[in-house]
Amino acid sequence: MDNTSVIREYFQQFFSGKAHHSRVREYLTDDFRFRGPLMAADTADDYISQITASGDELEMYAEVRELIGQQDTVAALVEFRSPKGPITYAQWIEFREGRICRLEVIYDPRPFLS
Repeated sequence: MDNTSVIREYFQQFFSGKAHHSRVREYLTDDFRFRGPLMAADTADDYISQITASGDELEMYAEVRELIGQQDTVAALVEFRSPKGPITYAQWIEFREGRICRLEVIYDPRPFLS
């Protein structure tokens, strides 16, 4: 499976109704690193622990507007549908041996903070 297909499956688990956060662990390397405006994690288990803390089956919806892949790097432009309205964000994803080893999310967090 190519890296853009892995990302589409990852997003399907995360943003198509009930999030099923714990299921995304299979897509991550053990030394996975996450960076975003509201959280950071240095291992896959730390990341899963943080995202499941608010509930493993929250309803979340997003649409991938653009997905570009080149070898072991994929960039995504995503529109997240939040209760405060749509939030557009970018994701930078790096792969190693078919699994996600780094994910960086860039967006304006103010709607989540108000």
